[in-house]
Amino acid sequence: MTDFVYKPICEVIEQSAEHVLLRLKIPENLFYFQGHFALAPILPGVAQLDWVMHYLTKYLNVDCQKAISVDALKFQIIVKPNYEVDLLLKQIKNTKFSFSYSSEHGQHASGKVVLNDE
Repeated sequence: MTDFVYKPICEVIEQSAEHVLLRLKIPENLFYFQGHFALAPILPGVAQLDWVMHYLTKYLNVDCQKAISVDALKFQIIVKPNYEVDLLLKQIKNTKFSFSYSSEHGQHASGKVVLNDE
């Protein structure tokens, strides 16, 4: 496979000013599966965090350049090719947003993005 993609297929399930629920279809030709790992590909945590920042910016107009930390970060269950995963992004405060990835397989990852309040 050489036609790699960098983002999942994304469908907005629910959205308000303070939250967005996305359904992500994880394609087999996702670039991040290359070398991670050849016989049993799994989605790296760094890709999951990249998507959190991308979708916070896109759907909740968050300036992720102001991110100073990711708190309470947990990776519980691996994400494999062809999984459908829900990503819930919620504003907790002006400078804090929670995220969680879940599917029929359980809770995959969660955490909080903290922004500089300046």
